[in-house]
Amino acid sequence: MKKVRTVSRISISLLLLSSVLYFGCKKDRIKQQTLNTYDSPDSYLDSKKTAEQEFTIDTSGTGPIVGNQGTKIWTGKPCLMYPNGDSVYYPFTVKLVELYKPKDMIYYRMPTVAGGNILRTDGEIRLRAFKGTTELVLRPNPCFSQIEMPNSAPRNDMKVFYGFETSGLPDWTDNPKSLGAVSKSDSLFTTTSYGYTAAIGRLGWINCDKFANSTPASTLTFESTVDDLTNIKFFIYFPATKTVMQVYNTTSFNIPNGSAVKIIGIGLSGGNLFHFYQELTVNASSVVDVEMKAISDPDLTTLLTNL
Repeated sequence: MKKVRTVSRISISLLLLSSVLYFGCKKDRIKQQTLNTYDSPDSYLDSKKTAEQEFTIDTSGTGPIVGNQGTKIWTGKPCLMYPNGDSVYYPFTVKLVELYKPKDMIYYRMPTVAGGNILRTDGEIRLRAFKGTTELVLRPNPCFSQIEMPNSAPRNDMKVFYGFETSGLPDWTDNPKSLGAVSKSDSLFTTTSYGYTAAIGRLGWINCDKFANSTPASTLTFESTVDDLTNIKFFIYFPATKTVMQVYNTTSFNIPNGSAVKIIGIGLSGGNLFHFYQELTVNASSVVDVEMKAISDPDLTTLLTNL
C-alpha cells in the first residue's frame, strides 16, 4: 500500500506541473499577441483638403472677392502692409480656404474647440494676403478686412473667433488683441440676408462661432485589444452644434452630457484605409472599445460627407 501512495503522489505532482506549464504558456501567448499597427493618415487627409484659392489683385476696385463656396471678401492695398510696416504695391495675392462642412474641417484637422470647450460653428475660413512670398498683415486702426459668410439661417449671437496654435495644436480665441491684433474688428457677426458679416482685425483663421453649453460634461477614452491606436486620428462630430472635435492622446476634451455624437477613427496600413465608426449619446465618462476595419476611399468619403 505504501508503494501505491508514493505513485499517487508522483502522479499528482506531474499533473500540477503540467497545469502550471500549460497556463504559463497560455499566458505567454496572450502577452505576445501582436496588435495591428497603422501609419498616420495625415498624408491621406492632406490629399483630400479643399483647395486654397488664389486671387491676384492688380488694381483698386469696389470688390468683393467671392470664394467658390460663397465667402465674400473686401480687402484693399491701403490697409495691407509688410510685417515691418512698409507699404504694399500692386500686384498682391489674396488666398482663401473655405471650411463649411464637417468633412472639410476633418481633412484640414481644424476642429472647432476653444480652450478645451466646444464651439457651435457655422463655418471657418483662412484669409491671407501675400506680396511675392511675404505674408502681409493689416495696418492698425482704422483698417480692417470686411468679410461675409453665406448662411441660409444665420443666428444673432455668433462671435468672431481667431485661430492660433497652443503647443502645436489648433485653438481659437474671441480676443484678437491677445494675438497682437491692432486693427479695427467686430466681436460679433451681424446677420444679413446673405448670412453673416464682420470687420476682421487680423488675417488668418476666422471662425463664426459661439461657446456651446459645456457643463456638466464627460470624456471619452479610446482603447483597443486588437489595434495599436498610436497613429489613429479620432474625430468626434456633434450634429446639433456642427462641432468637430479632434481627440489627442486617446482621450477627448469635455463633452456636454446628453450630446449625441458621431465618432470616426482613420488610419492607414500597407497603403490601405482603415476606419472606426460609432454613434452614441454621452452621459458619463466612458471607454470606447475600438476595432479598426478596412474601408475604401469612396466609402470613407461618403461616410464623412453624411456626418
